[in-house]
Amino acid sequence: MDDLNDWIGCLGGHPQTITPNLDRLAASGILFTNAHCPAPACNPCRSAVFTGRAPNQSGLYDNRQQMREVMPDDVILPQYMRNHGYHASGSGKLLHYFIDAASWDEYFPKAESENPFPQTFYPSQRPVNLKRGGPWQYVETDWAALDVTDEEFGGDWAVSQWIGEQLQQKHDQPFFLGCGIYRPHEPWFVPKKYFEPFPLDSIQLPPGYLENDLDDVPPIGQRAARNRYFAHIQKQDQWKQGIQGYLASIHFADAMLGRLLDALESGPNADNTIVVLWSDHGWQLGEKEHWQKYTPWRGVTRVPLMIRVPKTSSPSLPNGTPIGARCDAPVNLLSLFPTVLDLCQLPSNPVNDGPSLLPLLKEPKTDTWKHNSVTYLSHPGAYAVSGRTHRYIHYQDGSEELYNIEADPYEWNNLATKPESSEQLAQFRSTSPTKFAKRIEPSVKSLAKLTFRTIPEGGIPASKPDGNPFPVHFINQQRGPVELCWIDAKSKSKSYGLIQPGQTKTQSTRPGAIWMVKESDGDKQLGYFQIGDRTAQAVIPASKPNVVVILTDDQGWADLSCQNEVDDIQTPHIDGLAARGVRCTNAYVTAPQCSPSRAGLITGRYQQRLGIDTIPDMPLPTNAVTIAEHLQPKGYKTGFVGKWHLEPNVTCIDWMRRELPAMAGKPRRKVRIPWNKIEPYSPSQQGFDEYYWGERTNYRTNFDLTSGELLAEMKPIRDERFRIDVQTNAAVKFIQRNHDQPFYLQLNYYGPHTPLEATQKYLDRFPGPMPERRRYALAMISAIDDGVGQIVDQLKAEGVLDNTLIVMTSDNGAPLKMTKTDSPINGDAGGWDGSLNDPWVGEKGMLSEGGIRVPMIWSLPTQLPSGITYDWPVSALDIAPSVLKLAGGELPSGDAAFDGIDLIPRLNDIQNPPTRTLYFRFWDQAAIRRGKWKYIFAGDGRRFLFDLESDQHEHRNLAEEYPELANKLHASLASWTSELSPKGMPIGKKMRERAWYDFYFEEVDPTLEPSN
Repeated sequence: MDDLNDWIGCLGGHPQTITPNLDRLAASGILFTNAHCPAPACNPCRSAVFTGRAPNQSGLYDNRQQMREVMPDDVILPQYMRNHGYHASGSGKLLHYFIDAASWDEYFPKAESENPFPQTFYPSQRPVNLKRGGPWQYVETDWAALDVTDEEFGGDWAVSQWIGEQLQQKHDQPFFLGCGIYRPHEPWFVPKKYFEPFPLDSIQLPPGYLENDLDDVPPIGQRAARNRYFAHIQKQDQWKQGIQGYLASIHFADAMLGRLLDALESGPNADNTIVVLWSDHGWQLGEKEHWQKYTPWRGVTRVPLMIRVPKTSSPSLPNGTPIGARCDAPVNLLSLFPTVLDLCQLPSNPVNDGPSLLPLLKEPKTDTWKHNSVTYLSHPGAYAVSGRTHRYIHYQDGSEELYNIEADPYEWNNLATKPESSEQLAQFRSTSPTKFAKRIEPSVKSLAKLTFRTIPEGGIPASKPDGNPFPVHFINQQRGPVELCWIDAKSKSKSYGLIQPGQTKTQSTRPGAIWMVKESDGDKQLGYFQIGDRTAQAVIPASKPNVVVILTDDQGWADLSCQNEVDDIQTPHIDGLAARGVRCTNAYVTAPQCSPSRAGLITGRYQQRLGIDTIPDMPLPTNAVTIAEHLQPKGYKTGFVGKWHLEPNVTCIDWMRRELPAMAGKPRRKVRIPWNKIEPYSPSQQGFDEYYWGERTNYRTNFDLTSGELLAEMKPIRDERFRIDVQTNAAVKFIQRNHDQPFYLQLNYYGPHTPLEATQKYLDRFPGPMPERRRYALAMISAIDDGVGQIVDQLKAEGVLDNTLIVMTSDNGAPLKMTKTDSPINGDAGGWDGSLNDPWVGEKGMLSEGGIRVPMIWSLPTQLPSGITYDWPVSALDIAPSVLKLAGGELPSGDAAFDGIDLIPRLNDIQNPPTRTLYFRFWDQAAIRRGKWKYIFAGDGRRFLFDLESDQHEHRNLAEEYPELANKLHASLASWTSELSPKGMPIGKKMRERAWYDFYFEEVDPTLEPSN
């Protein structure tokens, strides 16, 4: 468990706590009442436990360091068990915000994501109750009772669900199963039923709180205690609310433990499974004027530790652990690694620094245990030592504290200055650690990246520095030197010197500070950084970021090799893009059809707000504002290449009735729309300075593809060459012509959309037996991949690659035509396009995952991390607001507000984001995704509820199992559709999707009564 102190029933830390399952586990095995953490912070503690190495030996002392930079080759416990015949599975937060995928056989969420958190419901508006005190404050310090069910909350519920399923199964080999329950780590957001047993007016303050308790603490300890949080919480009159939130979060975590114990005890593994429960450290809630962890006092270092060994399960302990035993010997979590090895009779690990607890498991009351327990603080040379009766604290400046915990369990009386304590002090000093490995600082490349902001019209904001100093690394990617200036509280600048091209300047600064960058030989201000709450890298880009958005057509989710779903695809250049950026695994478009999806992407708004549900609702209204129109006033050159599909077409009956009534009643093959009616809806009239607009052979352009020169006027041309290569060529020419100024390029490839075509060059890359349509799709995607490679090479050649945001995605899923019939390429222009949506259900035209979940990659090395996956839901709607913010624009509000969000900060944040709700309506279907849950309503009355984190995802309808949740999501969806044009939920007027739903989904009749 995470951040759990002794506020559990069996340890007696708080009289109001409710922990029946922790108490139940303690009563079935041994409870260690004097157990302590190796470090009072998540990262050094967990790293120490999983490697068996003490912080003073490894050099890993605090949360800012990176375990695999400090200990790149250490074998962690699950891998050690695997090396000796065990199957290692895990779920939730075990290491500090990463999984270490190579060390596990199986993980939930998927290990390759390196994100240990399942989808968790967090409020969209933050903070909820505790007002931010300033930039120094951790954003997650907040609490709230959420009006959600356990299953809707997700998070630890999902972890306990997955772990419970593993415990219910029979296994072919012995297993190591790690379960990380995140609560009561902040934020203290849990379902409201866990708050209800703790009425606010009944809340009791911490038993360990004593006013003026710091009077006898050395100055260095006082500074560590007074970290501003407790004073701020008192000022906001939120002390009791915070205690209530902590108790509620403990109650929730305990309930999740109960689910695990029930699964274990009712399954086939109950008599042969050793259970070890521990918390990584404790938490102070006002004791010694401190709120948080990180301190040397017992409220933080003391942790729950329980071990249950069933009889006959371990030859090392054939009688198992005694039932209900308590052990008061001072022990440390460092002992868990060697203890597990002893219980499993595996070879000892020579790098383990802690002693095995096996002697205490055999005899909890033995007096032969001569070890003290050492907790290492964040500075080498600072530590706390816990003995049986006393605790000793030593700071890096030599200051000391001493407490008699038998007589003074809350450490109210520091005995270090008492003459009668000299003998006890001498004993602690003589046995305390004397060697401390050098602290290994995190590499600059491992740090989060600050956003480089353009100068707003109102001028640079003033600094509001508030908090402790830390280093920020300013990296100059300009072609010439730049001057770094601090902006004071009156918006005046003070120079801190020059940064040469390619050089890094490390500057000590504080949260809330503003640092402006300007040209070294003039007064031109280039932009500024606003410092957050931790050390970071601040990359000064060469100029305003360029933007290239690459949109493929009908490409299924599976069809990038970096998706690791199918093995016949070859996309090395796009994979390289993912390696330099962020791959979004839960990315969505707003519709499972070309035109409405593109309308949503290019405006950043749900297309229904513009009156567009499907292709016949086109064209995109002329008053719709595109990304290009937002960027032109910001000095961007804008370009468009490829398939537009936002102009009027022969299916647009309502538009023709208004604009071309003579054509409205004619068969489609006889409809002719004159150019003067199309032009107002063309790229040239929607914000694009340059364009090479067309799908296959017919293009309209204002630049020459051979010379690259601009034309005096728009020119229709015909180009019979392979369309993907033509579109790549046009994109490269645009970059060559405009690389010396900020530019935005929208490249809409017409592939692998049917009709399928490819040159022999690409087809030859995919020999061997396969459906011919699959071969052509692979060839077309390979051509697109080559195109991406050419674009990246051109950006690199122009020196602008690292300062160019590249977003690559698809407009919707692949049209499988249900059976993926391999019809003749030239005989079925509208058949399966050969692409695959695996592992998702359904296809283009459906609001199932196969229709709307798409591949998506974001790459911008100066401002985004590289080589990671982002597993929270994102949308093509996010492209427009993200691009506008990068360009220095302000997001519109009111009726013109984007429905998407600025994604750049979220892609840089390791914390769980607020829960997003994404909405969809198309034909006679409507759908909503919130967290991990997705609800689909079909116009014929069918209702579907899916857990998208489950391996069964849309193969299992949970609407009957969770009717309350299904009805809640239905109500939210109905409310959203009431804002649209036209309003309302689907009514099954046409149900063109009926055959798909009959084919892909089992028939169900959930007992729900949603209202439209």
